[in-house]
Amino acid sequence: MNNLIKKELYVALHAQTVRFRIVKYILIFAVLGSVYTWKGADAVWWTLGIAFVVAIAMHFFFRWKSKGWNEPWGLYKPPEGMPK
Repeated sequence: MNNLIKKELYVALHAQTVRFRIVKYILIFAVLGSVYTWKGADAVWWTLGIAFVVAIAMHFFFRWKSKGWNEPWGLYKPPEGMPK
């Protein structure tokens, strides 16, 4: 169980490049700011909730397809130095 947590943390922190993370967060804040301006704070919370559910579903889908982050699948390639 301890090894599983180490692997999940490693993938969460090392699977994306810094440039990708910066662009991702800029887009997230731009979308949330637009939703807030258009519909208000309640719509932002709904958007965050839906995005969270979709993100968790995608995480488990990619984890399943990459056989626990061990094999490449689609655009995912296991990061170097990942714990076994």
